[in-house]
Formats: sequence, C-alpha cells, structure tokens
Amino acid sequence: MTLELCRNLQWKSISRDLDDPAEILATFARNQVPYTCTRTCRNAGPDDELVAPELCHGARPCFEASPLTLRLRRQRE
Repeated sequence: MTLELCRNLQWKSISRDLDDPAEILATFARNQVPYTCTRTCRNAGPDDELVAPELCHGARPCFEASPLTLRLRRQRE
C-alpha cells in the first residue's frame, strides 16, 4: 500500500507531530486519536465518508494531495 494523505486530514497533535515524521507514522500506527476533515470540521469528509489516514486517499472525490506525503514516504525508506 502506498502512503497517500489528504491535506485536509487533521488530528489533535498535528502541530506538534509535523516536526517529526516518525511521530506522525507512530500516531497513525497507534490510531488512538480522532481525525477531522478541515473542509467539514467533522469526522466525515464532504463525501460523508469517515476520515482517517488509511481512508483519505486519491480514490475519494474530495481528496487533495498533501505535501506531507512525500516527507513521510522518505521517512519509511
């Protein structure tokens, strides 16, 4: 599976996590935080589907690629 994140995906500790790509991946692995879409300010996107790192990808009509994706891909290599 290729990591692909939407720029509208947010979680509580994102501002702290952005400085450490490894911490972002750890947050996703723990999956114990609520995720929010910045377009809707809810836990569902504009297409009424739930938001989460594994759910917000290019197949969704509301997807907008995040520059964070490239940083995280480099971290995983």
